[in-house]
Amino acid sequence: MYYSEFHNHKWAANLAHARRLWQAGRFETLYRGEDLPDGDIFPGLRVMAAYWVSVEHEMPTRLKFLLQGSQHPEWREDAEIVTKSQTYLSRYLSDMRELIARHAILPVEHFDALIAQGLDLPEDWADAMRTLQQNSEEAIANGHFSAELLEAWLNSCLRSVANYNRYLIQGAVTAAALFQRQGPQALRAAVDASAEEFMWEISRVFYATALPQAGFEDIGDLMELGLRGMFADQWYESGQERQQGEATIRTSILKNCELAGIFDSVTAWEGLPPHSLGYGICRYCEVHGAATMMISMPPMVAPTYQRIQSFGMDGKECVFELTTVPADDMQRILMVQEKVFGDQ
Repeated sequence: MYYSEFHNHKWAANLAHARRLWQAGRFETLYRGEDLPDGDIFPGLRVMAAYWVSVEHEMPTRLKFLLQGSQHPEWREDAEIVTKSQTYLSRYLSDMRELIARHAILPVEHFDALIAQGLDLPEDWADAMRTLQQNSEEAIANGHFSAELLEAWLNSCLRSVANYNRYLIQGAVTAAALFQRQGPQALRAAVDASAEEFMWEISRVFYATALPQAGFEDIGDLMELGLRGMFADQWYESGQERQQGEATIRTSILKNCELAGIFDSVTAWEGLPPHSLGYGICRYCEVHGAATMMISMPPMVAPTYQRIQSFGMDGKECVFELTTVPADDMQRILMVQEKVFGDQ
């Protein structure tokens, strides 16, 4: 295993669980998900597939803004970066083969054939996903969820996981090159120069483009994906809520981090100090979270969101704090509406 199974391969546990549910004939749970006894959540095929497609949109966006902030857009075709990225991706795909075989998710030769078709997000992905959703609803109603339908979902999920990690690995290799060629301050400067623009661009990508196309259009759908989707890749828990005067502070704890797992592996293979590339992921995570809270919090409170610690920068589980205070914050709602949905 090249990458951390704990940080980088929760997808395998979820898809193995999906296979078991199918074998047990629990088709509605397979599709819609369930809460597990250990406090974890199995999101279900509908949410997992849409979540991973949204991450497929996210990782190229992170790479785009890192390159933009570094003022080295030409590094996307840099021979050294491309070669290393391909090498490290081959290691990730090797891990996937091993886990697919171990958990009997599907025949390994089927996975090899899937990867041979290419990792790119197909142009008709949204139509294909809505067809899978419709076929699954009918299958549940009829009590017959075919093996072919299950494998179509598994193929969608596996291709998405492979593809988003392709871009995540390229981002890690690019961050390493920036650190090696220009020093640690160049990496921090590149992120700082692009973080705010990334913050709103990724929100537009998620909430105005990818998720609606994936069939998550109304607020209930978006809330479901927001609350349950992250469990496709992460173990998560809520910390204890506390009050400080008028302020309510809510803590989110991520027990693993797929981004830090990739960056830590690339950091080690490149011979760099531990966590030296972490700012290249953690700051983007912080502003992405801040934008999400600005979008989702009601106008009678004013939210702030901050990283307290993280795997990427501190080697400790990721802790974020959302602080809300009573306010008339309708101006925020109008600003968010313009920035995220204004051109729709």
